[in-house]
Amino acid sequence: MTRRRLIIDCDPGHDDFAAIALAATSVGLEIEAITTVCGNAPIERTTANALAIVGALGVPIPVYSGAVAPLLQRYEFPAAFHGVTGLDSVGATLPPPRQGVTPGHAALEIIARVNAAPGEITLVALGPMTNLALALALDPDVATKVRELVFMGGGLSGGNVTARAEFNVWADPEAAALVLRSGIKATMFGLDVTNRAWLDADDLARLKAAVAAPNPVSDIIQFYTERSGDVAAGRAPGPSLHDTCPVAWLVDPTLFETESLPVTVDTTGGPHYGATDADRRPWAPPHHQRIDVALELDQPRLARLVTDALIDVAKRIANQAQVAESLTRNALG
Repeated sequence: MTRRRLIIDCDPGHDDFAAIALAATSVGLEIEAITTVCGNAPIERTTANALAIVGALGVPIPVYSGAVAPLLQRYEFPAAFHGVTGLDSVGATLPPPRQGVTPGHAALEIIARVNAAPGEITLVALGPMTNLALALALDPDVATKVRELVFMGGGLSGGNVTARAEFNVWADPEAAALVLRSGIKATMFGLDVTNRAWLDADDLARLKAAVAAPNPVSDIIQFYTERSGDVAAGRAPGPSLHDTCPVAWLVDPTLFETESLPVTVDTTGGPHYGATDADRRPWAPPHHQRIDVALELDQPRLARLVTDALIDVAKRIANQAQVAESLTRNALG
């Protein structure tokens, strides 16, 4: 079976962690590179988190650091949700990274890899799209040479950082607008579906019981659960792992229902700054690029898929710890 080749552009992030775990444990997907961007935390933090995640997976995936700031937007990093590190935990944390960042800028690496394999690379964007916009500004042909773009961002029914805007798009609306105007084949997973991409108490209990303590995967997801306003208000039974949706669609498209829509990003700087809109009028002028937008999902199946992936990573970390302990005992005689 030919595996789908991915570049994951992200700002880890608890839900980024879950999405990367899902991609790395899915037999039909191959992560060729991870590129990082500022978003959930400053670039130094998101890059360090990506390196720690790769180490936890136990596979040698190159990590390239990218944009240190959005194209125009400036904001305070949202530590309330992801903590100071961007990947805070209630207890155990991921083991120290086994590798360092790979030299080269994320945007340049995206260009190089896409040009080396036209039509084969799928871009998975899980944070602000600054790196993608920079790549397209330097080489507009990237838009036609990628296999497709799948991204978590936006929403047609409201926002989470403002009444209308979702964080990933709001954090760099100019970048998102440039990407969506580029002609790239894209599928959007916005708050319309990602707000329902939750794990419930049974899923969390299964993850916690998967390995004996310490269980950093469970502790990291528990931190995110305790910071969830939807969980606290009773609007959701558990944490919504937004960024898992694009990866889950690559694993199993039947998990979602999508519709082709003309999506635009508001960059006017007013109260709708960063909002995504779709003109659904039958008589609307056809001057906007259409992209596929996910509007429905099968939450129980998605939750099982994601929980299984997180359990897989938890077991990998536990096995690595056992091997390290055994080597230490043997070295000491």
